[in-house]
Amino acid sequence: MSILLQTTGDTAFSLMPLVRSVGLVLAIGALALFFKPLLVGIFRALVLVVNPRLSKDQLAARRNMRNAKVLQRMTNSSSGNASLTAELRAMAARS
Repeated sequence: MSILLQTTGDTAFSLMPLVRSVGLVLAIGALALFFKPLLVGIFRALVLVVNPRLSKDQLAARRNMRNAKVLQRMTNSSSGNASLTAELRAMAARS
């Protein structure tokens, strides 16, 4: 009987580091879940520090440049059709 208790006690002591590490992982998970909104906000702030958003003026300038390039490409590709080229140039002048 004492050998059985001694073996059980040895097994319990050998499982203590495993139980302790599982408890630590659960505690860290609970804290992360509790502070999730704060952690998400910090992550978003760090992303904005690395890659800031463009202003509305910068976005509009980028959009206008992209549209001008598209119209220029369309004009170059339709160089054989004079009426289509004139229409594209008129569209480019309006924008």
